[in-house]
Amino acid sequence: MVMFSAEHWVILALTALLCVVVPTILRRKPELSDGVRYMLALVLVLNIVVYQSYRIVAGYWSVATDLPMHLCAWANVVTALALLTRKQFLVEIAWCWVMTGSVNALITPQLENAFPEIPYIYFVVGHTGLITAVCTVVFGLNIRPRPGAWLRVMAASQIYFFSAIAINHLTKANYGFLDPMDPFRNQTVLAIFPNDGPWFYLAFEFAGAALFALALLPFRYGEKR
Repeated sequence: MVMFSAEHWVILALTALLCVVVPTILRRKPELSDGVRYMLALVLVLNIVVYQSYRIVAGYWSVATDLPMHLCAWANVVTALALLTRKQFLVEIAWCWVMTGSVNALITPQLENAFPEIPYIYFVVGHTGLITAVCTVVFGLNIRPRPGAWLRVMAASQIYFFSAIAINHLTKANYGFLDPMDPFRNQTVLAIFPNDGPWFYLAFEFAGAALFALALLPFRYGEKR
């Protein structure tokens, strides 16, 4: 998928449409809520299972590339759990992770595969489906982030942050794009971060904190209103 090609614009438009249509349907027909949230959770989990199975069967699977250690993979699991349990804490984490990491990944795709290849489907479902799912929870099921969500999300995010750094160190991978020396970073917004490891990680933390605050800003404004 070429970034900002006609195909990419279609995917972006479809994502925006689904984020409006599905929550609107649930608000008008709340009796459909359980069926929709279970279905979305199943799709998110199956997407990971099918892709992992494909990589194993095709002989491509590697600890350096295929462990579910990218933030979007964690966001898929957290969002699926939020759909199933309707726990507000999980919704807060899902909202912040998806509306920062997953949205950015969908806007700037790094994908060489074409439809209907499995990696292509995995990417689209794991991003378009994920963004639709979290909007469905927040706006369709009306489970909104509460005051103090920023601190809770930042605390929970440290589990992912340090886990990804540790796994990267052990496997020589670049999960979460947290390897400060990886050449890929120079093709992305990460190029603005310093090369030095500790400063790179600190800059990553500050960027994440700012993006989470921005993602939660509409709810803070709503509380004041």
